[in-house]
Amino acid sequence: MVTRLQMHVSSMAEFAELRRRFLGFPAAPKLLHTREGGIDISSPGRQSLSLLVGEETAGVLYATDVYLSPGFGAPPHHQPTEDELWYVLEGTLDARVGMQTVSLWPGAFAYIPRDTTHAFRNNGTGLVRLLAWNAPGGHERAFEAMRAKADQGITDFPSLREVLGHHGIDLHEDAAEVAPNDQSATAFAPKVVASRTSGRDASTQPGVDSRVLLDKLESNGQYEVRDVVITPGATLRLGDEHSHTCFYVVDGNADVLLDGGQQRVGRGAFGYLPDGHAGTIAAVDAPTRLVSWTATTAA
Repeated sequence: MVTRLQMHVSSMAEFAELRRRFLGFPAAPKLLHTREGGIDISSPGRQSLSLLVGEETAGVLYATDVYLSPGFGAPPHHQPTEDELWYVLEGTLDARVGMQTVSLWPGAFAYIPRDTTHAFRNNGTGLVRLLAWNAPGGHERAFEAMRAKADQGITDFPSLREVLGHHGIDLHEDAAEVAPNDQSATAFAPKVVASRTSGRDASTQPGVDSRVLLDKLESNGQYEVRDVVITPGATLRLGDEHSHTCFYVVDGNADVLLDGGQQRVGRGAFGYLPDGHAGTIAAVDAPTRLVSWTATTAA
């Protein structure tokens, strides 16, 4: 059971204070066998479960598994104080990332650094399933505020502008508006990767096919995201002394070892290791595919 900080946010100053208070919470390893173990923060058009919240990571990360209904989308917006990353699991998501307009298919990845415009919409007839994670933590409070407004019958984004602004989300006045980082040519530029085959091959051990979707040079030294396939008999080490690590099992069964305890997991499992903790994941009877992401902490 997650201990949540009971604090109402009605300004950016209070949101900053919430994040400061997250620092006082301990970060501990976590393993969810399915998304149903997450915290339900759904609202109309979004069936969303928080896999990891700020109180569980000392404020470093937030992660969610979300289904987007046909026709649902978010208008152009940006976050000045946090980075956002997407990995598409099912369906096709039409999106804007910076100055790019793209269609994201299963296995596609997008990196949206702070101060970068992004928007999305499910223009199909079926559900779109998306993994999203934000750093630092706290983005979950915006979704929880949206759910509270939905309970009052308020669901349109223009009417949510103020409450989202209190949580560090700036809705654009019109589609032509740009954010400061949209046309960045620095090492902190937005990035879209169409599939794992477009990622850089970083395989270094037999039985592990590791493709880098985002590296630290592309993210101001902050993040690394990989799409990994592990063959039976091979084991991948997880965790690092100076990083927080998450993983999500896209397909296959695996034995996961976290802090000395081993558990068998399957498709849809999610794990988290704070800095200073290590673990392993090994494919069982067929190749196991997972997406992993790390957030670097100060050495």
